[in-house]
Amino acid sequence: MTNGFLSPEKIGEIRNRASLLEVVSDYVSLKKAGRNFKGLCPFHAEKTPSFMVNEEKQIFHCFGCGEGGDVFAFLMKAGHLTFVEAARELAKRYGVALPRSEPSRAAWKEGAKRETLFQINQMAADYFHDLLVRRREGEEGRDYLAQRGVSQEVIQEYRLGYASAQWEGLVEHLREKKAPLELAWEVGLILPKRKEGWYDAFRRRIIFPILDLQKRVVGFGGRALGDGQPKYLNSPDSTVYHKGEVLYGLHVARRFIPDRQGAILVEGYFDLLTLHQYGYSQAVATLGTALTAQQIRILKRYTEMLFLVYDSDRPGLQAMLRTLPLLLEEEMLARVVLLPPGEDPDSFLKKGNRGLFEERLARAPFLLDFFFDWLMGLYDPRSIEGRVKIAKEGMAMVQRIQEPVRRALYVRALAERLDLKEEDLLKAVRSVLPPKAPSQGGSREASGSPLPKSEETLIRLMIQHPESIPVISREGILKEFESPLLKRMGEQLESIYQRKGRLELSEVVGEVEEELRERLCHYAFEEGGEWNEASKRILKDCIEKIRRKKLSQDEKDLLRRIQEAERRNTEELEGLLRRRQELARQKELLRSMGRKA
Repeated sequence: MTNGFLSPEKIGEIRNRASLLEVVSDYVSLKKAGRNFKGLCPFHAEKTPSFMVNEEKQIFHCFGCGEGGDVFAFLMKAGHLTFVEAARELAKRYGVALPRSEPSRAAWKEGAKRETLFQINQMAADYFHDLLVRRREGEEGRDYLAQRGVSQEVIQEYRLGYASAQWEGLVEHLREKKAPLELAWEVGLILPKRKEGWYDAFRRRIIFPILDLQKRVVGFGGRALGDGQPKYLNSPDSTVYHKGEVLYGLHVARRFIPDRQGAILVEGYFDLLTLHQYGYSQAVATLGTALTAQQIRILKRYTEMLFLVYDSDRPGLQAMLRTLPLLLEEEMLARVVLLPPGEDPDSFLKKGNRGLFEERLARAPFLLDFFFDWLMGLYDPRSIEGRVKIAKEGMAMVQRIQEPVRRALYVRALAERLDLKEEDLLKAVRSVLPPKAPSQGGSREASGSPLPKSEETLIRLMIQHPESIPVISREGILKEFESPLLKRMGEQLESIYQRKGRLELSEVVGEVEEELRERLCHYAFEEGGEWNEASKRILKDCIEKIRRKKLSQDEKDLLRRIQEAERRNTEELEGLLRRRQELARQKELLRSMGRKA
């Protein structure tokens, strides 16, 4: 596999064995919709599912943002992988043997380093877990987790670990495994000494491996035992880890979120582990940072509702309120689960309050309602200045709501709280609402002009009924297309069919130009019916209409040239007149064929 090269035969074998439905289901909660499966698009924010997967054709397409392709294209986009990395991952998952060879410089740049980083993280996770569950040095960690009431099942499922107080325990382990220590430094596992050598970054800590949706270890969190500082230490961002794009525990929770009322979001590792231990397997946690738009979009693949269960102290409340603008802009609903002062989910549940926790989940107010109440407590609603501040800050949030009905209802709710006229607040919100983006729908060229219907229909026939391609080739009708985009698409489909003797859509989307892929996937998801006499008549009609339109356009162009030649009295006039006679004969031939049909 030198230069990252995979033979067409090997790519075909991977494609044939892989299940697009299984791969996509790692990222998106899908539901059956006729012959297809439907879900929220993982590539853009949306409220109504427009992302489709066709298992039979092995292709996907989003009717909202236009992304589409085969299993390779999906994994490359969703996993931020190169083609070679996606192929390797699919080959490993579906048992396709790849030829072994030393990676070239190009292959190294594309994927070898990234793969090595994952391997180093896995080595470290195994080392920490082994220390915790098997080694004598892990006794302190075992005692601490037992004291915190963490079960053995949770320890195993989340692969919890322990880092001893040794300065070079992990360094020596990685040396034994012949791992490149510079790369271990890059992912934050070890640090350079002042003069030379390395030492462990995580020492005397409970270790929480952070896994992505493919269950690869991308980073670590460490909770100090004793008086160590900082209390929590997290891996830095790296090539394989971006805090704002990962949620702790989602690799487990994604199986449960679609069947629950929504996802539970907490801030701490132990809060999440306790929730899972008490049966709330739909819980996820942020990783020492504020909730990001990307994390919200990831969660929206599985649910439209978040239950925020943050610490009940002032910093927890402020962190919760900071999520409101993003949640509104991303159209994610959120409810606030309020715990008694001084409690967090971990402490509250372990005091035997599961019933109370259930009640608080059921009664949880929506975050924007909670924000309004918070403003009423922050400012004096009995004073004019207090009401002005409440109105301004409340409307600043309301104007972020995308859905008109919901926005209007919240305007009314705020107006009632302030005893103001609804119209006054509506004027304020209308003056700051962003203009709506233009619709992305419709069949148009890149220039914006509509596509010729007969040409579109003919391309649809090529995609849905490859049996039509030999007829199209014999007629040479693609040369007469008006649309350059459809002409290129047709020529590529024709070329692939002639080269392979068939038209497998999963292969086609991997071969056509990226500019054509979106439209090709769009056509492929339309219902084509059976190839029968009616289909053949449609094909014949399309060919005649395209040809007739082309002849009419040629005739107009020819008349313009004849008029120009007559004015200039040039020698080409005679040839142009003969050409006009030829066009007239062709038009008459088309008319007679139409009458016979």
